[in-house]
Amino acid sequence: MSANIILTYRGDPSGVRHANLLTVLAFLAETPEWPVLIVEQDGLPSLGGPLPHPNCAVLFAYNAGSFNKAWGLNIGVRRSNAPVIVFTDADLLIPDMLPRSVEHCLRNTQMVKPYRQVLDLSPETTAHLRAGDQTALQRMPGTASTRQMQGETAPLCGGAFAIRRDAFLKLGGWDERFVGWGGEDDAFSYKVQRARLATLEFDDAIALHLHHPRSRDRETHAAQYASNLALLERYHRYDQPQLERLQEVQSQIMGRSEKYRPQSAS
Repeated sequence: MSANIILTYRGDPSGVRHANLLTVLAFLAETPEWPVLIVEQDGLPSLGGPLPHPNCAVLFAYNAGSFNKAWGLNIGVRRSNAPVIVFTDADLLIPDMLPRSVEHCLRNTQMVKPYRQVLDLSPETTAHLRAGDQTALQRMPGTASTRQMQGETAPLCGGAFAIRRDAFLKLGGWDERFVGWGGEDDAFSYKVQRARLATLEFDDAIALHLHHPRSRDRETHAAQYASNLALLERYHRYDQPQLERLQEVQSQIMGRSEKYRPQSAS
């Protein structure tokens, strides 16, 4: 096994996230030789029944509180022994780019970003893809704008990328102190850049972001984002010995699957 694909997931009452996850798995099934591990984090498991991928496993990790993407992905890495790890969001499609990404990581590149731009799909195109109509991508407007055209720049380690497992562990993995939305991908990007990893980015490729409603809990979202932003600012103040020590500690404690489960009284 040359690569593992890891993502972390939590459903929502509307079922939109579940529908997007199934669409992503259907696209990933085009490379069934690479196992997919879904780390579901919630108060109770919800991912039952067959999934549209022949080599997919689900690992439930109890977390009834705020979603912790970094923690979920770290759990997945702890359960993997493949030399290359592919991380992806549960609502992102990367048509045809994963084979090239894994191949470069297996040769002489430590990390590969399989796209440069992100295109937010319309509700209509997303609905067609969820229904299994992949020809909907051929009917998209040729002038559809990307986030970059709107002035947004995604972090290097946001969305999806492939990385050698040994390089990932040396960096201490994802920082699990980031809770809720935002910051964990920027922090890991900063680690990659400070470590001067051999990185390749496919400039001509576009990732496709499936449509979904934004979170309605703005108050909680804003508070968590402010906390994450403050933590991210600390990264820029670490000198090299401090950063290396942080990564050493994180590599030892990352991915503890029982982190959020209440402990029974002794």
